[in-house]
Amino acid sequence: MSIVYVHVGLPKTGTTHLQDRLWVNRDLALEQADLLYPGVTMEDHFHAAAHLQPDRYLDWATPDRAGAWPRMLAQMKAWPGTSVISHELYANAKPENIAKLMDDLSFADEVHVILTVRDLARQLPSVWQENVKNQRPTSFEDFLASVGRYRDADPVHDGFVEEPFWEFQDYPATVRKWSAVLPPERIHLITVPAAGTATEGDGLWERFCAVLDVDPTTMPKQGERHNSSLSAAQTEFLRQLNGRIQPKDIDGWRYEWIVKRRFIGEALRNTGSGKPLGLTAAQRVWAAEESAKLIDEVRESGCSITGTLDDLRVDLSVDVSEAPPATSIEALDAGLDALAYWIKTMPNPEPKPTVTTRARDVARRVKRRAVGLRGRLPG
Repeated sequence: MSIVYVHVGLPKTGTTHLQDRLWVNRDLALEQADLLYPGVTMEDHFHAAAHLQPDRYLDWATPDRAGAWPRMLAQMKAWPGTSVISHELYANAKPENIAKLMDDLSFADEVHVILTVRDLARQLPSVWQENVKNQRPTSFEDFLASVGRYRDADPVHDGFVEEPFWEFQDYPATVRKWSAVLPPERIHLITVPAAGTATEGDGLWERFCAVLDVDPTTMPKQGERHNSSLSAAQTEFLRQLNGRIQPKDIDGWRYEWIVKRRFIGEALRNTGSGKPLGLTAAQRVWAAEESAKLIDEVRESGCSITGTLDDLRVDLSVDVSEAPPATSIEALDAGLDALAYWIKTMPNPEPKPTVTTRARDVARRVKRRAVGLRGRLPG
């Protein structure tokens, strides 16, 4: 029986962890669990999702990667069992995108959709930090103000400038879109265990495997990619840096390769150990109220729940130790630490100096010092 599961995210709900484990275990999954995770490279899933929405992801839907989805589709058509595709860009797919995807998957006997969802108290700071990593200079306060007014507001009528959040994180809305093409029992919402509550055998990976009807022990390998958080000070430094290197100031590829992959991915991630920014007590109250509304909406949908909707509640009785906003000095120190690390570890732009060259440089520096000193000595 041909079954296809479409994991649509949501972003910042452990998707990197799940996708990495699926990829490194893909041979074992095929051999021992009859599960196909298609693609020639891990990035094929990203490009497949981007090409499904070329109007939105035009810059990423490059012609040289247009074959990713047809290749994955051919692999799934040739496989008689269960397949799973995964990328969080599917989370904000429009009804016409979903209709196109369902048409492409019409060969399958069953199509299921999976949403992984995490509580707002963790999602709000995490999504804001991810926005900062993607060149946005908005402060956390302005980000929260945008989130607070946008779910029920008309951005065109009200003239607001929206910060990215609800289009990916409104999980009841995502469930409603998929409910137009799938029955509720084929729409699976997996809750990320609440902070500090995950028990052995009931983590996000185990819950994900349960939906796929796969024994997680058949895919034991751990992935190597880690989408780790930055500290509050590091994020504030990066946010202020972004104000000086907006798209009008720097090509997108330069930001991707120099800032995201090298400065963030290496320098910032290898310096500093502080906690990421968290919500204040008042912000947690608001998040708790909004979470209750979201939970009520998704419960009414009748979709399949793995875990418990209580995982999505913001527990106000817990004394959460979260980092306050960073001061300017703390942000500067974090940036200087990262810059120092980068200078020490970055590839040498020129061939290493020979012994002769080093000796010549030393002699030149000694001579310069002597000249400078002679000019200051009394005649």
